[in-house]
Amino acid sequence: MEKGLIVGYDLCKDYCRISYFEEGKDEPQDLVFSEEENPYLVQNSICKKKGKDEWLIGQVAYETALLGGGAIVDKLLRMVSMNGFTTFEGVRYSAEELLYHFLDESLKVLYKQQNTTEIRQIMFTVQDLDSVVLDTVIRCMKRLGVERKRIHIISHTETYLFFVLSQKRELWSNISVLYDLSGDGLNYYEMEVLRGMQPNVAYAKRTFLEEGFSIDILNNPAGCRMADSIMTKCVERMLSKKLISSAYLSGKGMDSCQRWGNNFLKVLCTRRRVFFIENMFAKGAVYAACEYLRDTSAYPYKIMCEGRIDVDIHVDVYKGMNLKTLNLASVGSNWYETKQSFDIIPDNETSIRFRVRKLGERSPLLVEIPLTDFKLKPNKMRRIGVNLTFSSENEFNVTLRDKGFGEFCPATDTVIKKTFTIS
Repeated sequence: MEKGLIVGYDLCKDYCRISYFEEGKDEPQDLVFSEEENPYLVQNSICKKKGKDEWLIGQVAYETALLGGGAIVDKLLRMVSMNGFTTFEGVRYSAEELLYHFLDESLKVLYKQQNTTEIRQIMFTVQDLDSVVLDTVIRCMKRLGVERKRIHIISHTETYLFFVLSQKRELWSNISVLYDLSGDGLNYYEMEVLRGMQPNVAYAKRTFLEEGFSIDILNNPAGCRMADSIMTKCVERMLSKKLISSAYLSGKGMDSCQRWGNNFLKVLCTRRRVFFIENMFAKGAVYAACEYLRDTSAYPYKIMCEGRIDVDIHVDVYKGMNLKTLNLASVGSNWYETKQSFDIIPDNETSIRFRVRKLGERSPLLVEIPLTDFKLKPNKMRRIGVNLTFSSENEFNVTLRDKGFGEFCPATDTVIKKTFTIS
């Protein structure tokens, strides 16, 4: 049996958390970074020690910089998204280089505690699926020696869904909800299994609540009273008419809700089972990572949420004399990992046609790309490369490239690129 760590890595804008499966344990364990107030959390900051090729992360990074022992950079994900850079001691470092060192140092803590550097699967989870950030994380992890097939990235919404589905069925037989309060604000998540479809669909969504507040107000009594009032009204407005099987709380702001949220908790806990979960998203990422190790899914549902596509995409081609249907994308697939490439040889065809069918709809939409931009060549003497990718769950891209046909019809530089929005 293949050995190695199964890791869930919650990479937030301001901090990260890591969970993992430990041999002999039934549930994911949380990585302890320090003995500070919140031992399971490390700030997304990195410090280069003055005059040395040594990197520090989290609270130690701040303390070292404060004492003049190095220079610090924080908010790494924002810098990565903007393709930013910084300069330490006259040397310019890209955001990708800084993230590489941050991931390296954070995973070293895990490796040391578990006495291994082997990763069987690692699932990153982020709040927003920014393709620049996703690509950068993949490159950093490959540079750290992890094979691409072992690296995956999904949204917080999806890791929440996997966490809930991994609990007892009674906790998600109806609707399950989550309030996550962090430095990014207040996010509300909702999950339910939509029965009556073939197959049944596990559906989750995230809503950013405008009435959210800065967790800094929890540092004074007046702010605590305001937070309690806001959260109480949120629950009364949002949940009063819903049948809730379970409610979860997570995030830096919720870890002290028993101190500031008396009325909020009283309303939320009335006729509902409520849980505060440390490292909710990191734990959910571990459960999601395990799916890649199974021959058969532990969750007999189509997963539909942020990060998953809700369409099937097909194209008809002939192979020899037989008409074949190529499945290019399937409902419930991860958009970031859905990539298809193939070649076609047009036989008196002036266009390539894709059938796009949304979940729950019987009739597909026909998407057609003309081939008229390619130079005229004898029939069956043109080979066209087709590449299909997604830039989000609501948008896919098709690239057509003239690849020629041997010495008789050399390839040209003709490329057709089209982007389609899924409405």
